[in-house]
Amino acid sequence: MSFKAVVASSTARLSASEERVMNVLLGDEMSGITAAEVAERAQTHESTVVRLAKKLGYRGYPELRSDLRKDETPMEHPHGQIMRGESGYDLSAFIADEIRALNRLPHFVPQEDLDAAARTLHASRTVYLFSRTDERPTLDLLARRMRRLGLTTVTLGTTPKDIAEHFASFDENSTLIAMALREAPGQLATLVSEAARRGGKTILISDVPGYRFRPSPDHLITARRGDDTEYRTQLIPAALAYALQLAVFHTDPARYQAARDGIDDLTRLLGGADEIPLRP
Repeated sequence: MSFKAVVASSTARLSASEERVMNVLLGDEMSGITAAEVAERAQTHESTVVRLAKKLGYRGYPELRSDLRKDETPMEHPHGQIMRGESGYDLSAFIADEIRALNRLPHFVPQEDLDAAARTLHASRTVYLFSRTDERPTLDLLARRMRRLGLTTVTLGTTPKDIAEHFASFDENSTLIAMALREAPGQLATLVSEAARRGGKTILISDVPGYRFRPSPDHLITARRGDDTEYRTQLIPAALAYALQLAVFHTDPARYQAARDGIDDLTRLLGGADEIPLRP
């Protein structure tokens, strides 16, 4: 924060000598002078300068002077700090960026990697899902894609207690799918270790190619998102959710089509006739 911003938000009551110090500090090009020089110009003691700095919330005058430099440095807006400043905020530039990310998706994720993860899910009785709060919309999409195949899913919460309560039933017939976009959730390493100890499997979806997570998951699926480093959508992880569903389906089309048909039939029985077209 700049010094002027600190002063504007301060409610500290100042003495007459402190007011004089403040007037000196609010002058031009003040970041280069010492506390003693400020005191001399304000016709007071150096201790008054230090006392004012602490009243404003600084640990001392050197920290205050650091904020004075911010006022004297022209404000810059690096592209990385502006939403889509690197590649353009307009619709055409935004869509072009997402199309490039989608086009290179098969380069980062070979079909054989998806098929291997799908075989693991196919052999599982229950699928557990875990992510940070930021990725929860994509995690919910992935959970629904798995449920549409008739797989039992358990979405883990965010607090240690909630995670433990839901994960307690994880066993050798279970698979954990976790998301680590930009950074890994704090509890992820423990969950991967615990899943291995219990004889289950793990699938990790990340957006950092070359990422080496420890302990290693059974399947690591990584793909870059958009090129703008400060504005990355969840389109790529969402596409992976659909691709993973398709890969699971094709491990046993008859089984999973029967599951989908059963869900559709039950939907009609529950009054959702308008949602599901009738089968011939």
